[in-house]
Amino acid sequence: MQTARKIERMNCPTCGKRLFDKEEGAYGFTREKCQVCKSIWRVDLAHKKFTLIAGKAVQRR
Repeated sequence: MQTARKIERMNCPTCGKRLFDKEEGAYGFTREKCQVCKSIWRVDLAHKKFTLIAGKAVQRR
């Protein structure tokens, strides 16, 4: 039987909408495009660091 793993919701830093779900222990990098604001992010999964690749980095209200 497998143990339950924690899943964390990762949101777009620009608009706050859901980008993807990250499982505990995930590492590496991924590129994600927000379907709402169209910003493209490079995400460091281990450190939860977002780097803007394309789009406008407008702060959420």
